[in-house]
Amino acid sequence: MIRITKDPDIRREELINIAEKLFLKHGYEETPVSDIVKKAKVAQGTFYYYFKSKDEILDAIIDRYLNEVVILIEKQVIRKDIDAVEKIMSIVKESISFGQTKVRLVDYFHEEKNVHLHFKMEQKIYPMLANPLKKIIEQGINEGVFDTKYPYETALLILGTNHTILNLEAIFNKEPKEQKRILEAGFYLIERMLGAKQNTFLKVFLKSEGNK
Repeated sequence: MIRITKDPDIRREELINIAEKLFLKHGYEETPVSDIVKKAKVAQGTFYYYFKSKDEILDAIIDRYLNEVVILIEKQVIRKDIDAVEKIMSIVKESISFGQTKVRLVDYFHEEKNVHLHFKMEQKIYPMLANPLKKIIEQGINEGVFDTKYPYETALLILGTNHTILNLEAIFNKEPKEQKRILEAGFYLIERMLGAKQNTFLKVFLKSEGNK
């Protein structure tokens, strides 16, 4: 029988993919490493060659998710065709769209029993996203639409607002009237934090919605 040897990066990614599917289906605590290696058709030692523990492969899943979010935001940072307000609006909308494609994973992290995973993700994501968002805020200051002395700290506050108010559960599990109120509240708070004029973001949002 010919033994098929895979590229280490491919094998590692394969293990991450399998672990993610099993965690989502059965739960993190209920999925032993033996189930992961059985599904991957590799020896248990192969798993421990790439990951020291089951917790480490969970970290890899979280890191992959967060890196995809960072890439999404950094693409907006370097755009030359839109201003700072449009960039932030694009990030909000792209984040919602991205979250929908990962809704099962997002829901999993938000389950009460997984609060420690949610906390771990938050500890990582805010520092990762604050710096790219800070660059957009600085652009807005230079454009004269934002007025804040603390762009980095404001970025952290906006991320918190996006998480607590402009999040998937808050928006998509509500009636249309309540969805509108949530969006208006989220944009209003962001405007206050940035020192922007009222309805700065709502106008851009409504304009983009009207073009659909």
